[in-house]
Amino acid sequence: MILWGDIREFPLLAVLQFLSAQRRSGVLEIQDFEEQGAVYMRHGQIEAISLPEADEDFGVRLVAAGALTEAMAKDCLMRFSSEPAGRPLLALLLEEARADRDTLVQLVNRHTADQVMQLMYWRTGAFRLVVPEQPVWFAVVPSLDVENLLLEAYRRVDEGERPRREKIMVEEELCLSCTLECNPQVKARFLKPDVCLWRSMPAILKDPEFAIVKKRSTEPQDDGEDVDLPFL
Repeated sequence: MILWGDIREFPLLAVLQFLSAQRRSGVLEIQDFEEQGAVYMRHGQIEAISLPEADEDFGVRLVAAGALTEAMAKDCLMRFSSEPAGRPLLALLLEEARADRDTLVQLVNRHTADQVMQLMYWRTGAFRLVVPEQPVWFAVVPSLDVENLLLEAYRRVDEGERPRREKIMVEEELCLSCTLECNPQVKARFLKPDVCLWRSMPAILKDPEFAIVKKRSTEPQDDGEDVDLPFL
């Protein structure tokens, strides 16, 4: 199954609802000019949502709950930084966590619900569903299904709760890393939502902050012929 698109046209929560209804497995890669992340799904259920800052916050949450020591959390972060092709930080943290399963499930449920609410505020960017050769294993996964996670996110927003990190809203894509000469004529012709057709790459691809995340992306294994998508 080849699935990709523009978040402006297809909000991420609608995409998650569709994948859940179709009971799809794979990694939904998402990115905008600010950050890049992934939603890991198995048979239509969310197993994890990995975003750079959020993964580190989850480590802090585990330490606060006594499930990890600060030294263990730092070790996971060092392993994550030194293994570009390795697993997401979230998986490493859960593998090292030491607490009863009910406590860990509650922590994962809360963290996942926070990230679903964060995804509500993605207004720009692109997404693509890929099926990795080797699925990422998470020691603990949410007990809440997609429908309940979405309902919880809508409820919290209706009650006035805001995400911990506000997204930057812009009308035009910001070419943060472009070192080529550019001008208004080039932008008018080649700069589309979330992708520069002139360079055939997103604006953030060369940004050092996202270099490790990009290396961790897996190549899709589809039944049909895949296409070279310029934004991923």
